[in-house]
Amino acid sequence: MDLEKLGSRAKSTLLLVSFVGLLITAAGVVLTLAVIAHVTRGLTTNTGDEWLTGLQQAGGPLTVASVGILIAGIPWALMPLMNLIFRRAIDSRYRSEQLMGNLESQRQLLEGIRETASLSDAAKQVAYRAKDLAALRAAIREDMDKGDFEAATMLANEMERRFGYAQEADKFRDQINTTSRAAIERRIRETADNVEILLKRFEWRSAQRESDRLKRQFPDNPEVAKIAERIEAAKDAHKRELLKNWKDAVAKDDVDTSVGLLKQLDQYLSPSEAEAYKEAARDVFRKRLQQLGVQFALHVHDKNWGEALRIGRQITDEFPNTRMAAEVRERMAILQGKAQQPLGV
Repeated sequence: MDLEKLGSRAKSTLLLVSFVGLLITAAGVVLTLAVIAHVTRGLTTNTGDEWLTGLQQAGGPLTVASVGILIAGIPWALMPLMNLIFRRAIDSRYRSEQLMGNLESQRQLLEGIRETASLSDAAKQVAYRAKDLAALRAAIREDMDKGDFEAATMLANEMERRFGYAQEADKFRDQINTTSRAAIERRIRETADNVEILLKRFEWRSAQRESDRLKRQFPDNPEVAKIAERIEAAKDAHKRELLKNWKDAVAKDDVDTSVGLLKQLDQYLSPSEAEAYKEAARDVFRKRLQQLGVQFALHVHDKNWGEALRIGRQITDEFPNTRMAAEVRERMAILQGKAQQPLGV
C-alpha cells in the first residue's frame, strides 16, 4: 500500500477516535446533568448544596465523561509521532528507490559489457566501423594541421587497407601532398630569407647551421641544395673581395690595412692558398713590426711614455716571439713607472 494513502488513513482513524471520544464526553456530560437535575428535584429542602449532592451521586457519568476526554485527546498526542514515523518511512523509501535505480543502471551496464564481450572480432569491427572511421579522419586532419605529413599519409594508407576506402584515401593523400608542398616551400623560403640576412652580416656559421638543419629535414629537395650553394658562393665572393683589397693595400704599402685584412682572410684561406701568399704575408708582418718599432722608438724619444707603453704592449701581443718583443719586455717595467709619473717630472 502507498505510504501517503496509509498515512492519510491513519490520520483519519485518529480523528475518528478523537470524535468518538468527544461523543462519549458529551454523553457523560449529559448524563451527569441529568443525574444532578434528578437529585435536585428529589430534595425537599433547599440548602444550596444540591449541586454537590448531585455530583456525588453522578460518579458514573463523570467517569464516562473523563474517559471520553481521554479518548479524544490521545489521538492528538499521537499525531506528531505518527507524522515523524511516516516522514522517516518516506525518506527510507526514497533511498531504497535510489538504490534500486542505481542497481538497475549497473545491471544494464554490465549487460551491455557482457553483450559486447560476447561479440566476435568481426562483429565488433562491424559495430564500431563508423566510430573508427570518424576517429581516423579526425586523426588525419589533426596530423595535417600539426604539419606531421608522414603520419597523416600512414593513416590514409591505413584507411584504404582496413576499410577499403580507396577513393577517400586518395583524396586525403592529395590534400596531404598539396599542403606539405606549400608548407615545405614556405619553410624553405623563410630559411632562405634568414640565410640572406646572415650572409650580409658575414655570419657564415649561423647560415650554415640553418642550411644543414633544412637539409636534414628535406634532403632531396633541390631548393635546399641551392641554399647551400648560395652560402658557398657568398663566402667565395667575400674571400675574393678581401684578397683584392689586401693586394691593393700591399701595393699601396698600407701596412695597417694589410694586417687587418690578413687577419680576416685567415678563416677563408685553405692551407694551399695560404702557402701561396705566405711570402707576401711575411713581408707585410715584417713591415708591420718595423712600423711599430719606429713608432715605439719615436714615443720613447719624445718621452711620450703612455703611447710608448701602448705600442710596446701591441708589439709583445702581435709578435711575441721576435727579438724586438723581447727587448720591449725588458723595458716594460721602466715604461710603466714613467707612464705613472705626473707630467713634467
